[in-house]
Amino acid sequence: MALVVVIVGVLVWSPWSAHNSSAATTAAPSLRTVEVTTGTVAKTLTQAGNLRYPTLKTVTSHATGTITAVPEVGTTISRGDTLYEVDTAPTVLFTGSFPVWRDLSVGMKGKDVLQLEKNLSALGYFSRVPDEEFHEQTTEAVKKWQKAIGVPETGTVAQSAIALAPDEGKIGATQLSVGSAVTDGATVLTLTASTPSVQVMLPLEQQNFAAKDAAVRVTLPDGSSAKGKVTSVGQAQGGSNQAGNQSAGSQGQDSAQPAERSIPVEIALSETSSAGSQEAAVQVAFVGERHEGVLTVPVDALLAHPGGGCDLEVIDDANARRTVPVKLGLVADGVVEISGDGVRDGTTVVAAKE
Repeated sequence: MALVVVIVGVLVWSPWSAHNSSAATTAAPSLRTVEVTTGTVAKTLTQAGNLRYPTLKTVTSHATGTITAVPEVGTTISRGDTLYEVDTAPTVLFTGSFPVWRDLSVGMKGKDVLQLEKNLSALGYFSRVPDEEFHEQTTEAVKKWQKAIGVPETGTVAQSAIALAPDEGKIGATQLSVGSAVTDGATVLTLTASTPSVQVMLPLEQQNFAAKDAAVRVTLPDGSSAKGKVTSVGQAQGGSNQAGNQSAGSQGQDSAQPAERSIPVEIALSETSSAGSQEAAVQVAFVGERHEGVLTVPVDALLAHPGGGCDLEVIDDANARRTVPVKLGLVADGVVEISGDGVRDGTTVVAAKE
């Protein structure tokens, strides 16, 4: 019989063996046999990724003067912590997305006021329900906050007193050091996420492996592994619509090859204790289609059936051999899902010799 070969995408593939149909009807001692088992067949894909701490905010100054304090790289910064000082006046981290564009004082209204009150409430200084109006109660809350951070209790919040970021984080880099002159708009430091994430550029043809919220397994630089979850899947990048359109006359000439099209996949780690503090290369195992509780055999137990399809060579309790047609399901990692009359969990079948 003809030799049949299975190739499953980029996954592990194995040759399907062909057995001589004219062989004796009793099993020979030299035969390799395997049992049909009930199990799980899942397509997996392992791809290189980059472990890093994403940038939350590039922090710029709204003050002019001299940097008198700046944290060390790696310092964790929570809401209410000082990011840096200019002429000993602190700039404090608040969380939010609305830009700080003016000084804030009693009587003012707007989204920036609501954002201020939410932060003062989270820090324990504001007891009312936050709204968009700067009340006298807001002034009192601001004074309490100012007293706590050691600045004059004016009740007015200077634009330079706070810096906004989407979340708490850690210092990823400092662009200015203590003693440096700073002007309005100058970049002082970079705030990154406190926990690392992984980015994988997944080949476009493998995009089915990357579904939002899908579970993955990440192998870290120290060899340990951590669970992860796909948090976002981006748009395809790279490549060229003109790939493959070279004329015959250009063959043999030096030309840039079109980049492989890929999609950026972001992964959040559920376990970060072994992730380390620096960027690093990691391996990410994605699981695609998965069938559980199905009958399986090694792919080298399959026989090519004349006219198409596949058989198994079954050995019964009397040691007699017969071929049984089977339907194939999912194939992955050298294992194939099967179904058909005459096969069940525990059935002994002939397989190719190793």
